[in-house]
Amino acid sequence: MIFMFADPTPLPVVLIASLLRDVITRLRGVLGFGNPLHRRAAMLGPFADYAWRVLRRFERLVARHEAGTMVPPVKRVRAVRKDAVRDGARVRLPMQRAWVVDAAGYRAAGVAGQLENLLARPDVAGIIALYPQAARMLRPLCHMLGIAPASIPKLPKRVRRARPVRERVKRVTRKEREAALWYPNLEGRPMRLLPRRLPRD
Repeated sequence: MIFMFADPTPLPVVLIASLLRDVITRLRGVLGFGNPLHRRAAMLGPFADYAWRVLRRFERLVARHEAGTMVPPVKRVRAVRKDAVRDGARVRLPMQRAWVVDAAGYRAAGVAGQLENLLARPDVAGIIALYPQAARMLRPLCHMLGIAPASIPKLPKRVRRARPVRERVKRVTRKEREAALWYPNLEGRPMRLLPRRLPRD
């Protein structure tokens, strides 16, 4: 059954998290009906785990919001760990747009539409606008499902740094190298050090 979240009545934040859980649960259920011959069919399992982790993070955010313990985000500088070893490193998911729908078929497309309708609600958009980390956790999920809710703004395009202009070094030609091999002898006449012609470059 497809649920359309078009009711303008504001919902409690806890109910919004419950609706998101229902959508993610249905999404995980339809991933098993994907095309097994698709080149990215093996990535649907890791994607299901990733979607569940996103849900858990959103539920923790909602719980902190309800308890009034939410603190404003602080910019953190990530320390580079040279000798860090992870036990059971996570699989790197493809970041191509809508690859999940392409691999899982029309069932995943239907659930993606439900998620887009849920995120388009004004009350959900208000939560996302209030907490930027909510947009950060939902943006990759929406991108892989091929949806672009208006409540999740797109990232600004990265400005490429201008490369320093290197000075071009003038190349010495063969004739100039041959001319440099002449030197004056004791009588002031030019003499050669090497054979008459150098090999070609």
